[in-house]
Amino acid sequence: MEKFENLNELIVALLLWITTHTEYKDPKKFPQIKFIEQKELSEMACGRECEILALTPESPKYTIFLSKNLSPMDDVCHRGILLHELIHILQEDQKVFLEYDNRTKKHLREMDALVNHNIYLSQFGKKILYSNGFAAKFKSESKNNLYC
Repeated sequence: MEKFENLNELIVALLLWITTHTEYKDPKKFPQIKFIEQKELSEMACGRECEILALTPESPKYTIFLSKNLSPMDDVCHRGILLHELIHILQEDQKVFLEYDNRTKKHLREMDALVNHNIYLSQFGKKILYSNGFAAKFKSESKNNLYC
């Protein structure tokens, strides 16, 4: 796995992967990553404890909140999560699926991010499981390390 000097270098590499493998172009503004406590993240996203690990809110724009439990510099599964959120930044930046009602727009954006997330991980022999249109985790701690 590639080693990166810092988070910005990793973001540049992930954006390059996205712009090479999809129709997305570079964002107008470089995304900011903020690592926050899991509790704070779930409160922000769900209004209660939940299993969310990352969030790209509508505002502030170009900002991704990641759980402090994630280590995208070292873990390819965590790197996939960051790539997924960067796709959400680009979707907003390039106004993708805006012609749909809000619920459909969100669903299409999530599906698009999940598909690309899986394509990215497949290069490392990994994949994510998803159900109901959201990334899911196996409840069992099986020895199967195919899944992130």
